[in-house]
Amino acid sequence: MTAIILDAAPAPTRSRIFSLRGRLGRAQYIAYSLGAVVGAFLFMFLAGLGLMLSGQLGRLLYIVVSVLLFYGFLPIFFTILTIKRAHDFNAGGWLALLLLVPVVNLLFWFVPGTRGENAYGAAPQAASTGLKLIAAALPVLLLLAFLATGGPQAIRQTGASPATQPSTSLKPYTP
Repeated sequence: MTAIILDAAPAPTRSRIFSLRGRLGRAQYIAYSLGAVVGAFLFMFLAGLGLMLSGQLGRLLYIVVSVLLFYGFLPIFFTILTIKRAHDFNAGGWLALLLLVPVVNLLFWFVPGTRGENAYGAAPQAASTGLKLIAAALPVLLLLAFLATGGPQAIRQTGASPATQPSTSLKPYTP
């Protein structure tokens, strides 16, 4: 005998990372973003060490690879992640254009996803503890990096004070 289950809630799904279909939770979005940035910089560091030894051709190859990575792959990858994140809170993928607006793109970190199924599919799989720890590490790392560079003090010191006279040895032009 077979039993028929009615009104069963759909099971959470795990979508493929490079697919535009499906949804992506907050922890996955932050962790995948962190992983992509750290992975790209680690790859470029190791590639730079190896290619530096090969002379001029190595430097040219390093430049080509870095341009393809930072201007080709990463923007496409972040756009895919952001479209899937927008799907999680039942919004269209066009909302991913907010990636172009500084600071506003942090909206995707804080807006909670819809519970259960929405127009873009079943709820994403719950994030593991390790993934949640990685997602929590990104804001901490960003804050530490900001403070390590001088933080607010460095921002205040970038503008020249009006009382400071420019130091130049040039004489003013008098016709």
